[in-house]
Amino acid sequence: MFNPSQFVEEIRPQVYNVTKGEKVVAAVSGGVDSTTAAALMYTLLGDKVIPVMLDTGFLRKGEAEKVKEMLKNVMPLEVINVEDKFFSALEGKKDAEEKRHIFRDLFYESISEIVKRYNASALVQGTIAADWVETQGGIKTQHNVLVQMGIDTQTKWGFKLIEPLADLYKNEVRELARFLGLPKDISERQPFPGPGLLIRSVGELTREKLEVVREATGIVEKYLEGMASQYFAVVIQNKSKIDREISSELGKEVTIYSDKATGVKGDVRSYGKIAGINVELNYPKIRDLVSKITRHDITHVGIKILSTEKGNYSVIIRAVKTEDFMTADFVELNEDILISIAKELVKIRGVAEVLYDVTSKPPATIEFE
Repeated sequence: MFNPSQFVEEIRPQVYNVTKGEKVVAAVSGGVDSTTAAALMYTLLGDKVIPVMLDTGFLRKGEAEKVKEMLKNVMPLEVINVEDKFFSALEGKKDAEEKRHIFRDLFYESISEIVKRYNASALVQGTIAADWVETQGGIKTQHNVLVQMGIDTQTKWGFKLIEPLADLYKNEVRELARFLGLPKDISERQPFPGPGLLIRSVGELTREKLEVVREATGIVEKYLEGMASQYFAVVIQNKSKIDREISSELGKEVTIYSDKATGVKGDVRSYGKIAGINVELNYPKIRDLVSKITRHDITHVGIKILSTEKGNYSVIIRAVKTEDFMTADFVELNEDILISIAKELVKIRGVAEVLYDVTSKPPATIEFE
């Protein structure tokens, strides 16, 4: 059983040995992992730690200001706007891994500049076990997995790397956050990926798609707060066609979308298709149907909740329950909640339909990219 007090005492000498009294920069995304790592270091080293948050333009609406306010009694947080730099480099990119790699390089180039500005020697970040396990397994590149992939940060970007949580899983990080006295809004906060809404704008990144997913995120989070371990919206192009072979096999109409999504099959990455089905909300039957559909080159399956006549985008609601985020099961939301969310989502300009993702991990991953 994880003991946060013992963990802090065991890691204290390791931290002192690495930092040697020099300044360190702590990258804070607002999520529980990075914020807990920064708070731990601030507890141990005080003002030798400089917590910073990069506003990449892929944050939720009002995110930077909200996180800064939540942490005002914990540690000072400097927010640095790099939105133009990030969007100009990523606009028009389609492939999930390419987007993650570009984001990673831009992120650490920006951090390197901050480290130099403060004459610091190291970067603290909130990498946890699930991050590097998935990256090493080739499932998807987590932007904050570096040394585990053989990347020498000292040579490449000019700083040492400190990852105090690298052997912990999400439930243990939450225990540590509570022990450190972080606000409940942080310790119990649902995860938010480092690349943020970039990887929830599935497929080609455009300004319009990014703003649609930002609006959709606020709606989904408002309705599903406290109902799942993680819940969010993704946006894909509303371009699909009926798969005659699978539809004939199952006796149900199965549509395949033009955008693809990451999954995990046989413990390896699978970059497969997204399917949509129009069925009544009977979860036992849906689970059986999904198991058959995902035997094909399909990683995510959504049931269609509401459709309109016009719009370029489909919004997919995702809600899962999990302990360690290595496996996850979708939440069996009731029809009234799904319809209520969908009715608000189709009010967003450009949204043509709403689906609910009914795929567990595996064969899907929690995120789509």
